[in-house]
Amino acid sequence: MPSNGVAYVVYGEKTQREAEDSLKRLRANMPDVKTIVIQDPVAGLTDAQASRSAKVNLDQLTPFDYTLYLDADTRPQADLSSGFEMLADGWELVIAPSNNQGQDCLWHVGREERKLTLKELGRTPLQLQAGIFFFQKTPNIRRLFELWREEWERYCDQDQAAFLRALDKQPVKIWLLGRPWNGGAMVQHLYGRCRN
Repeated sequence: MPSNGVAYVVYGEKTQREAEDSLKRLRANMPDVKTIVIQDPVAGLTDAQASRSAKVNLDQLTPFDYTLYLDADTRPQADLSSGFEMLADGWELVIAPSNNQGQDCLWHVGREERKLTLKELGRTPLQLQAGIFFFQKTPNIRRLFELWREEWERYCDQDQAAFLRALDKQPVKIWLLGRPWNGGAMVQHLYGRCRN
């Protein structure tokens, strides 16, 4: 039977406090779930860069077959086990779309990277919210993470544009979650609470 678990990436004091609150909520709703908190120092990187570097390496850092990644500024409001069930049904990635679409797509990404991303994709993509997602370790997912790392290293800044570029090169079987999973009844997302 595949192992399930939840991964957090924690760099910096604000992120530590947010992650502690998130873990309390997670344990209230899923008392037996296994967790891993990734926070090993990374030389030469700011906390923000180290956090994103860890995130794009989750496939190598998490010990679980099926992993739920949660941003530290999330607050689980319910049992989230159904995401693991979706993976067991054969979906490789379970993720919610961002609220920011169309002209607001990738609004938080640097101007140069945003322009490059839209040019390379040849379209305005469906922006996905990479602050909450489930994945299983399949060959497709491993390749996606490998490409995500490569794309992130081009700018070493935000991770969502790099994720979309990687996903364009390596499609995977995706289940799209609804709004309750990211800023709603299932998971409250307190966007930006970890930023300075």
